[in-house]
Amino acid sequence: MRLPRVPQRTTTGFAFSMVDRALKEGLSTRRFGQEEIARVVEFFGHDDKKPPECVYCGSLEVKRWDHLIAITMGGETVLGNMVLSCAHCDDSRRAMQFQKWMKSDAPKSPGSRGVEDLDHRIGSIEAYVRQSGYAPRTVEQRLSPSESERLNAINSRLATIRKDIEALVADYRERTTAT
Repeated sequence: MRLPRVPQRTTTGFAFSMVDRALKEGLSTRRFGQEEIARVVEFFGHDDKKPPECVYCGSLEVKRWDHLIAITMGGETVLGNMVLSCAHCDDSRRAMQFQKWMKSDAPKSPGSRGVEDLDHRIGSIEAYVRQSGYAPRTVEQRLSPSESERLNAINSRLATIRKDIEALVADYRERTTAT
């Protein structure tokens, strides 16, 4: 009998990375509904005869929409930044630039799995971005000066709170020798 893995500990770093992502996503455009989805599917030539495939590796096990530029790097959930992806590619790529990652030997990257038409796939993705007119903007570029000031103040308070939490956890572990 095979038992499930023991749950991973949720670290302070992970928790604050999720807060950072939520903050960046809240300060971005989210316009990706049925019309935009249809345009992506049409651009990449999927129809009743050709099922959707992962734009990175060609897998038919399409499970996710991937941000070409990650939310954490300032990407938005809009046409030109969203592509169909398999779980292997989405998990492997993380926030890496897709062109570099696709040709890399990173675990589960198309290059490491021997996908042969990488230059063609990269060219198709780049053409999709150009056709959509998507031009990424950092969170700071989207904000007014007063909003930027508020964001800086929030980030400063979050940094202080994170240090306080990490100190509390360290003190507890030292006192209890908990791991």
